[in-house]
Amino acid sequence: GEGSCAGTDTSGEDCDDDNVCTTDSCVPATGCVNPPNALPCDDGNECTKDATCAQTLCIGGAAPNCDDGNVCTDDSCSPDEGCVHTANGASCDDGNACTTLDTCAESICVGGAAPECDDGNVCTDDTCTAEEGCVFTPNQAVCSDGNECTTGDVCAGANCIPGSVPLDCNDDELCTSDSCHPVDGCVNTANDLPCDDGSV
Repeated sequence: GEGSCAGTDTSGEDCDDDNVCTTDSCVPATGCVNPPNALPCDDGNECTKDATCAQTLCIGGAAPNCDDGNVCTDDSCSPDEGCVHTANGASCDDGNACTTLDTCAESICVGGAAPECDDGNVCTDDTCTAEEGCVFTPNQAVCSDGNECTTGDVCAGANCIPGSVPLDCNDDELCTSDSCHPVDGCVNTANDLPCDDGSV
């Protein structure tokens, strides 16, 4: 009866209250006792870890770290499933300097269009490397320095260097003054200098 234990069993088997957070036993003088314990327990929530008993209740511990380190997933936690990683369409960086406007697709960062690497300088070869991005390498191409009075202009050190031979503007006419204008090139202006028409 009450205040006694069945036979000599004091293990508490007959006193089981179905609560893992109590330690069940039987004391012959008083009967069943179910004091709270602080044992590890399972609170049934996948979004808590290291649950322990406190005041006869199973209390969940800290939330798990669901960060998968992938900017292309939204990380969350479901009490039934635990960590959930849902694909998103966020902006990202695929680590390739030769792509722009990278975006996430199916949990992977996908590179966008190539960058515009044309620097507008005929004296550089324009390329792109995944590590550095746009690279402008000086070349030795034929070029124009913008001065119509120079010929044989060539690239050196990423600049257009005037050729060493000036433009020949001599029209072999004695009655013109021959000159060169940097924008217009050769200018042969009529003059009134004395000349010999070859008649006797």
